Amino acid sequence: MIIVSSEEIISQKVLPYDLYDEKGTKILEAGEILTPGKILLVRNHEVLFRKEEKNEEQKEPQQKTIKRYSRETYTENQEDIKKYGPLNKKSKIDFQSQIELKSNYINAMNVFNQSDVMRAKSMILEIRDKIIKDSQLIRKNVQFFSELKLLGEHKNIHPLNTAIFSVFLANKLEYNEVQIMEIALSALLHDIGKIELSGEISDVSKMTKDEELAYRKHPLNGHRLIKTELKLSENIARVALQHHERMDGTGWPYGISSTMISEYAQIIAVCNHFDNMTSSATNMEISNFREALRALLKAGSRAFSPKPLYAFVHMLSYGDTTSFEELKF
Repeated sequence: MIIVSSEEIISQKVLPYDLYDEKGTKILEAGEILTPGKILLVRNHEVLFRKEEKNEEQKEPQQKTIKRYSRETYTENQEDIKKYGPLNKKSKIDFQSQIELKSNYINAMNVFNQSDVMRAKSMILEIRDKIIKDSQLIRKNVQFFSELKLLGEHKNIHPLNTAIFSVFLANKLEYNEVQIMEIALSALLHDIGKIELSGEISDVSKMTKDEELAYRKHPLNGHRLIKTELKLSENIARVALQHHERMDGTGWPYGISSTMISEYAQIIAVCNHFDNMTSSATNMEISNFREALRALLKAGSRAFSPKPLYAFVHMLSYGDTTSFEELKF
């Protein structure tokens, strides 16, 4: 059985699957129209489930693909590596999952750009579920941040890395399963407003004034897209709006501070900045993961909420001196 959030369910007009409570009792059937009364029923359950769909046609290709992306056959797959970016040889996330996450995200964004919003939404939810599932499988074996990092073009892997780090941090902070699902989805979508930027901004520190003005609108764009296009909750949309705000009120777009920033945004702000630093997406001279953690601590509670900040820093080993170049084959 797969956990589904109430927000995911009520965003549908017609229920696409049978719905079960925590005892395994079916409460709604696939195909039912979600009337106000049924939405109220959904909201009254803290945790809901749907069955995982599996069949032999799906299993066979998956088995072949996993074999194809084994470490032993890495050199035989340079076409896909070139398309989706290099694989992290130190990652606890297996090669197959690295490729799947990156290719699925790229495909989802392409579908979104083609205005097939509901299909893109479904694809994004599947990516979220895979990140949570993969994180659960490897959590006990992960020692270093370098073992979680995906590699590739920043715009394509940054939302994924932010989501992976956020899921680990949410578990560290002991959020429940439904909250972790919301945090993962928020992280995947936090930068979606950037799709409305004209052109690719490769170095934020070298933007012109006009580029900076446009860039600073991406939280507002993201909030609007999540609410009006993807029709997701304010909890999710608020993260896109607030992930560049700072605890001391010097962030943007509104300069809010402290508890005015949502808990989810506080979590994702830490993970967002850490991934940017470990992807050379800032003008800071950082060469390994330990230096990035030091930079987070130096920014401290002026920038980040202390609870997620210190939980993140101590979540895995602080002694991760792996350089970014060491991750690549």
